Amino acid sequence: MLTEKQQHVLDVIIDYTSRYGKSPTIEELKNLLHQKSKRWVTQYLEALEKKWFITRFDGYRGIRLGNNIGMQTTINIPILGYANAGTPLAIAEANDYGTLPISKNIVSWDGKNHFVLRVSGTSMNNYELKWKTLENGSYVLIDKNAQNLNEKDAFLFIVNGGATLKKYKKQGTNVFLLPDSHDDFHTPIVLSESDSVMPNGKVVDVFQF
Repeated sequence: MLTEKQQHVLDVIIDYTSRYGKSPTIEELKNLLHQKSKRWVTQYLEALEKKWFITRFDGYRGIRLGNNIGMQTTINIPILGYANAGTPLAIAEANDYGTLPISKNIVSWDGKNHFVLRVSGTSMNNYELKWKTLENGSYVLIDKNAQNLNEKDAFLFIVNGGATLKKYKKQGTNVFLLPDSHDDFHTPIVLSESDSVMPNGKVVDVFQF
């Protein structure tokens, strides 16, 4: 598993190699990554080599893509943290929890529009997507560009600075963020149009392992 920064360095190497048919030099990587220190670049190359994503040889252009690339059929999607399936108490701050390799067929070959969150809570454990439910501890794939609200899908909402997974309903001047749960103690979040409610993407897949 790669961190988000390690994945970015690897993506730059892959892009350069595919464009020019040769690997970048340390100096070129330093410039492409907008860094001042070659040592910074070298540290990330060492980390990628330990994980078999690259191999380094002596020479000016001594970086070779490793066995873990194999013209990847997966994209490493960043895991940004947790989202509550309950009351939105957690502060909605993105953190680096590494990446989850996901098939390019699932993310439509475009990982930049997606991120992963881990579900905390049971308020959506009756919601079914692709024959899977949003159980506590499962991972959800969020398409951050899918923000057209409807009453069918589950969305990630930022409510007063907290992240929560819910369904959406609007009635008059009220906005309801609805649970979909087997547990009857979960209740809707009732908001007004003037409250700070912002969709931050739609749940497009669920992973349980």
